[in-house]
Formats: sequence, C-alpha cells, structure tokens
Amino acid sequence: MDIPESAYYNAVAITLGGDYRRIKKARGVFADWRGAYHGLRDSGLFETPSVPDPEEAFDLMRRAEIQLLLQEDAAFPPYLREIPHTPFGIYVRGNIKEETPRISVVGTRRATAEGKLIASQFARELCAAGFTIVSGLAFGIDAAAHTGALAAIEAGAGANTIAVLAGGLNAIYPGTNERLARKILASGGAIVSEYPLGEPPYPGRFIERNRMVSGLSQGVLIVEAPERSGALATARFAFEQSRDLFVVPGPITHSNFKGSHALIRQGAELATCAQDILDAYGITRKEAHAAAAQGASPEETLILSALRNSRRPLSVDKIIEAAKLEPRIVNQNLSFLLMKRLIKESGTGYTI
Repeated sequence: MDIPESAYYNAVAITLGGDYRRIKKARGVFADWRGAYHGLRDSGLFETPSVPDPEEAFDLMRRAEIQLLLQEDAAFPPYLREIPHTPFGIYVRGNIKEETPRISVVGTRRATAEGKLIASQFARELCAAGFTIVSGLAFGIDAAAHTGALAAIEAGAGANTIAVLAGGLNAIYPGTNERLARKILASGGAIVSEYPLGEPPYPGRFIERNRMVSGLSQGVLIVEAPERSGALATARFAFEQSRDLFVVPGPITHSNFKGSHALIRQGAELATCAQDILDAYGITRKEAHAAAAQGASPEETLILSALRNSRRPLSVDKIIEAAKLEPRIVNQNLSFLLMKRLIKESGTGYTI
C-alpha cells in the first residue's frame, strides 16, 4: 500500500516540532515530502531527534478523527492559500468546507462584560446572516464570539464556527474551554491547527496562529483591543493579507479601546452593529432582518411577540408585563433588538 504524501508531511512536521521555518527549509532542499522525510532520516543535514514512522504517526492522527490537508489539496481553504507564509499543511477536526463566507471576531482576553456581550451579539447576528465565525478559542472576546455563533446555530439559523489553536489538536488550550470546543464540533464546526499532535501552545505560536485566524476569513472584526493586544497582531495580518478590517469603538477613557481607536485612525472601518458589516458585503437589511429574526434568542422572541401583538408602541413597563421577563433582561434585549434593527424606538415606546 502506498503511503500518502500527507503522511510523510506529518512525520516531517512532528520531527521538526511544527516549526514553519525548519519545515520550509526541509521542503526547499528536497523535491517532495517523501524526499524530505527520508532526507531527515538519512542525510544528517538536519539535527533532529528520532524520526517517527510515517504510517504509524498518520494512523494515530486518523484514529483521533483528525484530517490533514496539504496546501496543494483541493479541500485546503482557498483564502488561506493566498496569504504570505501559508501553512504547508493544516490539521482539522470537524467540518471546514468552504460553504459560507467567513469573518473573524477577535479581541482581548481581559475583556469587559460589555465587550463580551458585544462580541457575542455581533457573532450571533453575523452567523445568523450566513457567516461562519472564526476565532481563537481564547478567554474573553474569542470565547464570546464562538458562544454567540453557537447560539445562532442552536436556534436553527446559523452558519458555522471555526476555532484556530496554537498547539496540537489532541489537547485544547485553554483547558477550561474544552467544553466549548466540544460544542463547536457537535454543532458541525471545526477546530484547526497547523501544528501536529503533541505540540504544545508555546507563547510565540499565538502570533503565528493569528495569521491563520485572519487568513481563513474575508474580514476581521476587532472588539476591545488594548495597546498591547494579540488582536492587534491579527489586525496587522489582516492589513498584510488584504482582508477587510472592522473595529468596534468604545469609551475614549477605557484602556481596552486604545488599540481599537488606533486601528480606526489607520483606516479600519468603524462598526457599531452587525448591519454595518453586512452592508459592506452587500447584504440588504431585508435579508439580514429575516436571518436575524430566525436567530433571535428566546427572550428576544418574547419581546418581538409582545410588540407584534400590540396595535401601538409599548413602553418598557408594558413590555415587561407582556413578555413576563425581568426588567434587566428586557432592557438588555431591547438594546440587542435595536442593534439588529428589528425594532425601533419613538417618543411613545417601541415598535417592530
């Protein structure tokens, strides 16, 4: 039985610790991955530890339900193939088919509660409107973005969500987000990495990971980026890769928005609601309205129902009474519905 080229690549990647530069050097010396593997094993040109058996290592990967896509494979993401320093191969658990447009939603790990709500809401609305949401599964904004996308999917109106990791797919980092990773896979999404099994998420790899987060998408949305945020590296990659860059503004006195506002000054597009992004891609309000309405949360659905059943605008108190929800929940979801432009506010109350 012939050993596939991807098995030789996997063995090379394991041998060289997933190091892009060393892998590139090996590929430059030899004609193909089979040659690179035998060269590493036999030539002594590289100082390496023991070289794994390609069939055994590949079988271990497949038993973990992980597929390996090489750059030249038809299923390799087209957007990712366009970027500088394209990964030679990516490891995938789940579904990464190029069926929908993609947008990355990223920001600081030390996000405010409001920032996480904003990220979740943007992701939910964009996912409901047909976008796959890409992020890095980190604490803060990343996790909120995946969670928002999952809410749209669970409501039956979402596209997909993809998490990009900075280490091998056999171990989720951070470990506290393992449950979220399982939900992504169960929803039909994917977890992706350029690193082989067993490779830990070393600090420098998060920057390398960020080029894939932006590279997998048509555009990037930044929510809360301080001056020294990894999200700014993702924004820089987006500029280099000619991706659309959107930024949510915030209070000028809050440190979490210093990097965000700098990006806006540099030419990023300001986004105050998901429709701003949909407008940029030519998705009409009518199309987004229908998609967003389908992806409404249970609380939003109760409020919309109360408004539809009323012949006149309703005050907040009347909505609380009709929807039988707590005042805090009503006020929060009215804000979300206004952002979605599913309702409007007048001097006498709220209407559809």
